[in-house]
Amino acid sequence: MDNVEKIDKIIGRAVVALDTANELGEVSDLLIHPVSGELAGVAVSRLDESQALVSILDVHGIGPDAVIVEGDHCLVLTDASPLKTVPKAKSDLIGVKVITEHGQLMGSVANLFLCATRRPIFIYEVRSSLIDKLLGRAFYFAASLGCALSDDRSALVVTAEPTEMDRRVKGAAERLLGPYESSVHSAIPVRVEVRTHLD
Repeated sequence: MDNVEKIDKIIGRAVVALDTANELGEVSDLLIHPVSGELAGVAVSRLDESQALVSILDVHGIGPDAVIVEGDHCLVLTDASPLKTVPKAKSDLIGVKVITEHGQLMGSVANLFLCATRRPIFIYEVRSSLIDKLLGRAFYFAASLGCALSDDRSALVVTAEPTEMDRRVKGAAERLLGPYESSVHSAIPVRVEVRTHLD
């Protein structure tokens, strides 16, 4: 679970160039491929307050304090970027209705989590009502279960059925990344055999 974070914890982090160590701005949003569920890039509020986008191909690392990009040249003004039509996680997907491919309304996207692994992928948090929010009830599932996002970005069709959704983000993360393993190694019985040159 160390690699899974709410997007709100990533938004606001400094963006730093690997080749110059210059701070280029801060993360304003994350770009998401709505069907594959993968991180497509990062939206950046530059120091001069202009907006730029960085492709995931130019992101060197996502750390607890900063997002490292290959260089200053990686920031492309939003209007000039080929990524300008890619949905933004916070501004475009929170509040979107989630409907299964069989027509069942599951609720709306309440939040997104990023699994910052070798191939960063998102997890959706879906709630069906304000009561769910008050009671802390939600469904979590991999964003890769998405089929289509409507043109007006108001609805997302997913292949996920209720059986593929989890009540905890940890469960959804384990489906994506495998079972969570504690950093403390389990005791495994080891048989030690000592031989001498006479054996």
